[in-house]
Amino acid sequence: MPYQTTEKVKDARGTIKVLAQDFSKYWKALLIIVVCCVVSCTMTILVPDQLSTFTDDLIAEIQNMGAEGQYLYLVDGVVALHWGNMFITFGIILGMYLISATLSWLLNFTSITMSTKYSYNIRLRLKRKLDRIGLKYFDSHQTGNILSTVTNDVDNINYDISSVIIEIVRAVTLLIGTLIVMFMSSWILTLVALATLPFSITIALLIARASQKHFVKYQNTLAMIEGHAEEYYSGFTIIKLFNKEKDTAEEFEVYNEQMKDADYKSRFFSSIIFPSIRLVNNIGFVFIAIIGGLYTSVGNIIAFIMYLQIFSQPIQNLGEISAITQEALASAERVYTLLGEEEEVPDAEDAISDPSVIKGNIAFNHVDFSYDPDKELIKDMNLEVKEGQSVAIVGPTGAGKTTIVNLIMRFYDVIGGEITLEGVNTQSYTRGNLRRSVGMVLQDTWLFNGTIKDNIRYGRRDATDEEVIEAAKAAQADHFISLLPGGYDFILQENGTNISQGQRQLITIARALISAPKILILDEATSSVDTRTEKIIQDVMNMMVENRTSFIIAHRLSTIKNAKMILVMNKGTIVEMGNHKELLEKNGFYADLYNSQFTSGINPMAEAEIIEEDDTST
Repeated sequence: MPYQTTEKVKDARGTIKVLAQDFSKYWKALLIIVVCCVVSCTMTILVPDQLSTFTDDLIAEIQNMGAEGQYLYLVDGVVALHWGNMFITFGIILGMYLISATLSWLLNFTSITMSTKYSYNIRLRLKRKLDRIGLKYFDSHQTGNILSTVTNDVDNINYDISSVIIEIVRAVTLLIGTLIVMFMSSWILTLVALATLPFSITIALLIARASQKHFVKYQNTLAMIEGHAEEYYSGFTIIKLFNKEKDTAEEFEVYNEQMKDADYKSRFFSSIIFPSIRLVNNIGFVFIAIIGGLYTSVGNIIAFIMYLQIFSQPIQNLGEISAITQEALASAERVYTLLGEEEEVPDAEDAISDPSVIKGNIAFNHVDFSYDPDKELIKDMNLEVKEGQSVAIVGPTGAGKTTIVNLIMRFYDVIGGEITLEGVNTQSYTRGNLRRSVGMVLQDTWLFNGTIKDNIRYGRRDATDEEVIEAAKAAQADHFISLLPGGYDFILQENGTNISQGQRQLITIARALISAPKILILDEATSSVDTRTEKIIQDVMNMMVENRTSFIIAHRLSTIKNAKMILVMNKGTIVEMGNHKELLEKNGFYADLYNSQFTSGINPMAEAEIIEEDDTST
């Protein structure tokens, strides 16, 4: 599902259900949080009652100084304090506060531990999910949005859910507990206090409703900015080349402005909740003081003012809780949508995992395939490639050349027909076994930040240093590697940007060679290099394909003129087959392609006559 730009969670109930299932695994931690929160809030609620009793007792003793009281007594006509009783009373109050604070610390510690474990486990699940999702998902989703889901959205759940759980338990405990104590103390003052409740709740809900959509919009815009930044820096050279800095800056400014606007509005609305509700509470304090002065004691008035402050806390937090909940649910929906994406069909239990059975005999039998059900791509394709045979595949863009690679590697599965390897459907092999038997050299080189040695060893993790060097020599990369500072320990920057394109390609060839593949796929391997480097790579490729089943995909027809078999594709169908000379003699689709690339006026048939077709050719 593409990154959501709506302002509300589409399926809040379903998201809450899945979240509850995941957090139910931490029921012990949740129980500790609930118990600690309830006890902590109970201590907070009992403090005003203690202060009320103390205040009333003290006032009564002052009014009746003729008798000795719990806190005051007369000594020679001078008022004295029972310090022991005073210390006991205030010790009880202090103890309640200490118990409340300690339990609050414990529940916060437990909550952090629980949410941290959750985020750790959910990231593992996301990583494993991404490993099992087919290539189709990555072809249809921006990398920046995927990264945002794995990082920002998981962080949001981590930080927000634990806060929401604590605040909800605390709110319920404070509201119910305070209400009970208030009615026990004075039902008249309780009704006065409750008279302000509808106003407080209305203010909180209205402001929360106004702010929550801006919180969600903020998260959505954040993902857009991350996607934009990822694309900008990965394509930095192209942007500079076409002088698009101004365009990308303007696009970024639009996202940044949207993000600033959402951030400002969400924070503004949240910030006015507290002063608005505080104003309502202060009005309530005035009425409690007036009415309490007529019907109850000073101690009760003090207690009720404290009760109203406690009672209003969860209402004041209602807007913030609502906004945090919406933010968490929006992030959770994206996370669980990704976790619910369709996966590759798992390998069968009896799938072939023995690499020794793979020799390199491949056949396409009546294969049908399409990326889009409404747009037919490959229809009834038949092809047989014997072990050790090299096949060049040419055709215009969109003809289906790279699709053949995707189908062989099972990045996509065929819709109809079958692809067989050694006469067995490729779906009967484990993907790991199939892909370990195939080496690929692509037009777009991919190298990671690390040493050249580790990048070559990526093709086979257990390769020794000697094997790495042998593979580099076979790829004719050893010479330039030896001239680099540190040699094979030279640190490549991300995607190898600190070496040339040709050098990067030679390293990827070494990486493919070290795995000793039974099948080799060369997809436009020389299209991004200069003529001299192309000649070097071509020589290496000639060595690589010798006695190995190979598929060579090329736009430059000059690179495959010596191939013994050339497949010409158009609109997903093999329209011609033969060697270079035979295809030119047909004067068909291949001849048109060739003539469009070579317009020097040389007769292509005359040129074909001088092509040497020896046993070392591709």
